[in-house]
Amino acid sequence: MPDSCTTHTVNSTSYPALASPQVSLAWETDQITVLNESSTAADVVYVSFDGINNAGKLIPGIAQSLTWLFTKRQNVYLKLASAGSVAVTVMAGTTR
Repeated sequence: MPDSCTTHTVNSTSYPALASPQVSLAWETDQITVLNESSTAADVVYVSFDGINNAGKLIPGIAQSLTWLFTKRQNVYLKLASAGSVAVTVMAGTTR
């Protein structure tokens, strides 16, 4: 079970300001899973942990979700490849 599970509406083709990630956790994760809730092929979502560099690409029907293990990350930034609006769920957890 994740320690954090939130769904965000992504509607921008650029990452938010560095001080305003879509997900900001008070602790470092051991695992982050990001799920693109859309089934429309054009609803491609990019994931970043620093708000600058792409760490992953969620493509409906091909790579709908991605999981990073042992990431030790606290922030997740999301953006779209093209204009639209997509629901994205971010689940994060740690081993205690």
